[in-house]
Amino acid sequence: MFGIYFHIPFCKSKCGYCDFYSVASQTLVQPMVEAMLQEVELRKNYFDNIVIPCSTRKRSSAQANLQIEGLQVKPAMTDEKNEATLYFGGGTPSLLQPAQIAALAQKVIQTFGVKNVTEFTVEINPDDATTEYLQALRNIGVNRLSIGIQSFFDDDLQRVNRRHTAQQAKLSVQNAQKVGFKNISVDLIYGLPQMTLEHWRSNLETAFSLNIQHLSAYALSVEERTPFGVQQRKGQLFLPTENEVAEQSALLDELSAQHNFTRYEISNFGKKGFFSQHNTAYWQQKPYIGLGPSAHSYSGAQRQNNVANNALYMERIAGCHSALDAETKFGASQSPNREIAGQARNDKFFELENLTSEQRYNEYIFTGLRTMWGIDLNYIEQVFDKKLYDYCCKNLSQLIDNKIVILKNNKITIPQNKWIVADSIIVDLIWA
Repeated sequence: MFGIYFHIPFCKSKCGYCDFYSVASQTLVQPMVEAMLQEVELRKNYFDNIVIPCSTRKRSSAQANLQIEGLQVKPAMTDEKNEATLYFGGGTPSLLQPAQIAALAQKVIQTFGVKNVTEFTVEINPDDATTEYLQALRNIGVNRLSIGIQSFFDDDLQRVNRRHTAQQAKLSVQNAQKVGFKNISVDLIYGLPQMTLEHWRSNLETAFSLNIQHLSAYALSVEERTPFGVQQRKGQLFLPTENEVAEQSALLDELSAQHNFTRYEISNFGKKGFFSQHNTAYWQQKPYIGLGPSAHSYSGAQRQNNVANNALYMERIAGCHSALDAETKFGASQSPNREIAGQARNDKFFELENLTSEQRYNEYIFTGLRTMWGIDLNYIEQVFDKKLYDYCCKNLSQLIDNKIVILKNNKITIPQNKWIVADSIIVDLIWA
């Protein structure tokens, strides 16, 4: 199964905490949709050159011809290609008309030969969630919604510059249920300015009372380039203390478990059968393609990062007239170093990076230990260089002895009560 992601880089207004690329304008929505349709066509062979992890040892001579640094080339797609997840994120995907979403979805389904869309998610703002709009999404095959609520308190929403109200937040979930959606996720943020523990408790109890299937709950992170970052530098941002945020995280664990939600990733909770298939594939390092400005793609051996600039993205896409032209202008570099594709011609459509064994090991450690599945020492031994396996085992020894991580069946996990400091644990295993 492969992931297909569309980044919709438009918003009506920018939120105080958001560091994702988007512009507060809607004037170029249709031209952007047309450019993204063209990008799909230009990259129609993307899934024909996927590589998969394989053992770096005990290989036959025939296998060795196909293997480079623990990767095995898939020269042609197998039946796995017939299943995919679709995800529209942003930005604000609900600024698109359902017909525009349908056009993009149909294009990738036809171009990549997808026979079964196992999950089709659209992120939606509560104030866009009318029954008419939601019914139209259902009619085009959307089967999962991710609703950006963030808080059920109007004062919170005003502080972070969200454009919906608390009442609209509740109504968005009810409207989705009314038209027949049975897989609904909501986003909440804790650690917001002036948030107390009881304030956070009320947010969680409201969310669970709405009979949702999935919750994404994020601890506020203040990024330098955001309005919150500016306020913080000026001493105008008043946040809960680290201890208060830790208490909010512990309450999140307690209440989610009481409502039969499993914390399967640091920020994601789902009822049985409702974990996000699309995001889980990211964390398990399965290949995916990202389309649109600032979107990322992963083929198993390379990462591609599209330029985070709407005008430049559309200009460069328009300059390509065929897949061959795109390959000529923006083709994959054979250099192990990062470079801007087409740099010599100043055609900055995307940045391409060939991943080293060390980089792939680091990503496996970082994403795996943020989930309930953890990392598999057998997998590390089989797929990565011996020096990386030895390094991992050496650094794990003290973490295991001190009960900071759990070793069971040769798999390593971080106890959930330590997930709030997971990054400080993971850094001990990262290859520097």
